[in-house]
Amino acid sequence: MSFIELNAIPGETVLALSHCDICIVGSGPAGTTLAQELSNTNLRVTLLESGGIVRDPQADALDEIDNVGRPRASDQWSVRNRVVGGSSHTWGGRCGPFDPIDYEARPWVAYSGWPINGADLEPYLARTTTHLGLAFGNGYNDERFWSIAGRKRPTPDLDPDVLMPFFWQFSRDAEEAYPYEYMRFGRHLAKRIGPNVTLVTGATVQSVQVSESGGAVRSVRFATADGSRAVLTASVVVLCCGGIENARTLLNSSETKPHGVGNDHDQVGRYLMDHLRGSVATFSLAGSDALQRRFGRYNVSRHFFRAGFRLSPDIQRREELLNCAGWLGEVLAPDDPWDALRRMAGRAPKLPQDIFSIIANSNLLVRGLKDFLSAKNGVPRKLTELNLQCMCEQVPNPDSRVTLSERRDRLGMRLPRVDWRSHSDESRTMRRTAELAARELPKVGLPAPKLEEWVKDGAEIPSTFVDVAHPTGTTRMSEDPHRGVVDANCEVHGVSGLFVLGSSIFPTAGHCNPTQMIVALAVRLADHIKMEHQYREPVPVTAHARSA
Repeated sequence: MSFIELNAIPGETVLALSHCDICIVGSGPAGTTLAQELSNTNLRVTLLESGGIVRDPQADALDEIDNVGRPRASDQWSVRNRVVGGSSHTWGGRCGPFDPIDYEARPWVAYSGWPINGADLEPYLARTTTHLGLAFGNGYNDERFWSIAGRKRPTPDLDPDVLMPFFWQFSRDAEEAYPYEYMRFGRHLAKRIGPNVTLVTGATVQSVQVSESGGAVRSVRFATADGSRAVLTASVVVLCCGGIENARTLLNSSETKPHGVGNDHDQVGRYLMDHLRGSVATFSLAGSDALQRRFGRYNVSRHFFRAGFRLSPDIQRREELLNCAGWLGEVLAPDDPWDALRRMAGRAPKLPQDIFSIIANSNLLVRGLKDFLSAKNGVPRKLTELNLQCMCEQVPNPDSRVTLSERRDRLGMRLPRVDWRSHSDESRTMRRTAELAARELPKVGLPAPKLEEWVKDGAEIPSTFVDVAHPTGTTRMSEDPHRGVVDANCEVHGVSGLFVLGSSIFPTAGHCNPTQMIVALAVRLADHIKMEHQYREPVPVTAHARSA
């Protein structure tokens, strides 16, 4: 891998190359996976990243949004990371594929339906394991988990016509000293990317440039930290900037298309979804041991899995519900001994509090070692609260959207104007999931939760349920250009060579965290690019355009 750091020397921002075969914009999970999959080919690949190797306040400021809709996270760093590795810096490592019903055109969910299905993605999910540090690519997140894990299936189990088991798998970077560190895509990058790939940092792509007819991509225009502008020509451009920034970049690409590239049918930025997540019920800590064991963490082949449940497809169809999942939410006590041990091991202890916590809770440590080594479970934590967390998909709403604000960032690019909306079906689904859990858990000998007041009152989801860094749908995949932005191969309708990757292309969001799906689609696109574009004629060398 070659590396060009444009912000390393003030005033020295000239890019040492002006063309490539493939330009990838954004170095998060989507962009980095694509770069790895295209490594060691005869394709000249340039990976452009707005941030640097480490976090920079100036880069953070470029993530400002103009929010006019439902409340969103106030600290954008918690949901968007403009740095090499992208938002893998702050993600929670939780992975899982979509359910078969998520791909379906469901009559009760307007604008639902993917142009591909789970079978199409199956081979690519299998290949996500190396990129994410997973034990399995798929086939582990339902009742099959018990045989895969070499465990006896719990009896009695939840009624599968109502609530089905679901297991989230956690990413793991085996090269890190801490054995359960999540994959941070910016680390060890030089070892994972081939010599045909050049990483360029400090390059903030502001627009995509297309041919005069608008039918083919030509280049990207980017800015550097000192305000200089430059153009990089490419045969193929892939936007991998996340659900907000992908739409913002296309809308800002107005040199040839006044309303933005890929936006002939006013679809760019529409159908903005995220995941609504929060507590729907609480459990008493007393007598919750069996509940915590059943819906706790499992250690399989040195990989952690988290147990939970999801609404069955049958009940979704019968009651016209959205897809929704639930799991135990834990609020750790300030003197949790495992947190103290982790800080001690990381050489950042809080002394003398951590020593007191370890001594005072030594019985929990002994029990935890037994659970971890013998039962192959996660370690028990000291808690102050145990609740039922739910995460629900959203209705694809064309009026929930990203447009451009009149305000601009310091590089002159218009801010994204975010009008994120919620639908009453989302509230109804989360309330119903809580009610079903309260009904079904006692049937298998587990304690019933106490429903939250908003659930009992039949109220809408509280405004405290903000986005969880899963912006989805703003450049959705569709066979019909009038209902989406990209086709089944992630190529922008009507613009040859321009692709978009990430959760922004999802037509629906499912209940699950999007990263494994994003990586699977990146692997799939890499295969498509290698097949379709590897033998194209090289891009002709053009003048390196710059302006102050």
